[in-house]
Amino acid sequence: MGNAGVIGSMITVGDNQTAVSGYGGTSTSGYRGTSTSGYEGTSTSGDYGTSISGDEGTATSGYGGTSTSGDYGTSTSGYRGCIQIYYYHNGRRRLKVGYIGEEGLLPNVKYKLDENFNFKAVE
Repeated sequence: MGNAGVIGSMITVGDNQTAVSGYGGTSTSGYRGTSTSGYEGTSTSGDYGTSISGDEGTATSGYGGTSTSGDYGTSTSGYRGCIQIYYYHNGRRRLKVGYIGEEGLLPNVKYKLDENFNFKAVE
């Protein structure tokens, strides 16, 4: 039997790989990788990769990557990347999408949503 995932564990893999972790975990993958982490987790993927974190989590991807975080989360992406953050409004779950280089969004800057559901840079 291979390595079994453990909830709350940290997983790191190399290029062209996938990393998945559970509640409160950390996922890191290499170039063109895919990372998924649980609630309050941290997910980081390489260039062209996809990074997804749960509610209140942090998603970060590199050049041309896509970062998606859950409610109250933060997203960061590199040049030509895309950031996405889920939120609730009028009883419906929605997804705010931003493209790095458009509408003032800068690469490698961490963003969250403000009270009007607009992207706001955070430290």
